[in-house]
Amino acid sequence: MTAVADPAPAPPVRRRRWGARLLLAAAGAWLIFVLAHRLLSGRAWWWNLPDLLPPLALLAVPVLLLVAVAPLRRARLVGAALAVAALVAGWPGNGVNAAALWHRPPPAPPDAVTVFSWNTWYWDELLAIGPNGERTRDPDRFYRYLHAQDADVYLLQEYLYLTPELDPLPVDGLDRLRREFPGFHVAASGELVTVSRYPIVREHPVDLRPHLARPWPDLPPADSRLPAYHTVKTLRTDLLVGGRVLSVYNSHLHVPMVGLPARRPDTADDTLARHDQRRADYRALAADVEANPHPVLLAGDLNTSPAMRLLRTLPERLVDASPVLDSVYPVSWARYGLPLWRLDWLFTTTDVTVHRYRMVPPDGLSDHTGQLAVVSL
Repeated sequence: MTAVADPAPAPPVRRRRWGARLLLAAAGAWLIFVLAHRLLSGRAWWWNLPDLLPPLALLAVPVLLLVAVAPLRRARLVGAALAVAALVAGWPGNGVNAAALWHRPPPAPPDAVTVFSWNTWYWDELLAIGPNGERTRDPDRFYRYLHAQDADVYLLQEYLYLTPELDPLPVDGLDRLRREFPGFHVAASGELVTVSRYPIVREHPVDLRPHLARPWPDLPPADSRLPAYHTVKTLRTDLLVGGRVLSVYNSHLHVPMVGLPARRPDTADDTLARHDQRRADYRALAADVEANPHPVLLAGDLNTSPAMRLLRTLPERLVDASPVLDSVYPVSWARYGLPLWRLDWLFTTTDVTVHRYRMVPPDGLSDHTGQLAVVSL
């Protein structure tokens, strides 16, 4: 008797098998990527491009994979396990603020302190369109916006202008600040300005250079008109609040750099140097906070999304104030009119209570929202 060969699988069956294999490969590849991101983010300069991953992708991609593998038969459990593992591994960086659903902060006491932190987008450099189409500066609008926040402490970043070559220029604006806020105390270093209703008993620009992995001879550049802009990315001011000292850190950390290093990376503008400076920003800040015996409030534009590991290198004594926000997915930075993700943060030590915290729309003055918080010691 002649044996009859089994018929070849029908084309639809073959396509389903290939589809299942592709889905499993995609789920496995995404899990490997997420694990690599947790390992390399903030550590390797060549991971800077993946570091710009939109945080919500760490949630959206595994959820889509779970939906895609649901119709599978044999491979469903394996695909779901890979997707869930990627979801869990990436959860700390997806930007979701789940605690906003249940966290209820205590009411603020009468002596609470209102703090407003904001990246001003090159101070009052926004150009307004005049009645005849002319373009003029509109600093009055800038100061009206600041007054509208009615804060006790203002932490302002990007106190500078830019040349057409993107070199920083100093702003001669402290006299007007003092006129606009009579009785307030003002501290400034580089691009950072702190304006406080409370006395400033100590002013300390945090220099990043002692924390660099290697010295960069042109840091700051010899021809810079704002040298501290290159070396001070955090300004600490100790404020006397109700007989106690509150240390307030006003930060604007380096932007992540993308690109290849030069063949001879010996300038501070090289990708390797900027990566080193960004890590030094965090080291300098962490070292100062760790050695500080006072209650601490840190706020500003950290140029760090929830997906970036550097955010988790801050000292353990600093607590993220995000649960006080009323948004499950807070956003502080927009581009081309589209809200993207969060770059601005507020942290405190446990002896500082955050009673209220919200993002304030910038009224067209900046690409960053402001951060308005009410705290007490």
